[in-house]
Amino acid sequence: MNQVQKKIISIVTPCFNEEANVAEACRQVKGVFAELAQYDYEHIFIDNASKDETVNILKA
Repeated sequence: MNQVQKKIISIVTPCFNEEANVAEACRQVKGVFAELAQYDYEHIFIDNASKDETVNILKA
């Protein structure tokens, strides 16, 4: 049997004090890839020492 391996797409999102936006950004990316079954993905957030709750929101 010939298995087709899914391509993996990496999304990198830089953030600094983006507590108001990171949850929505994550939700939107998940929504897009829910409709793209032929791909796997990873969403990487790069935080630049945020002083707000950005990191805690991402860890939740």
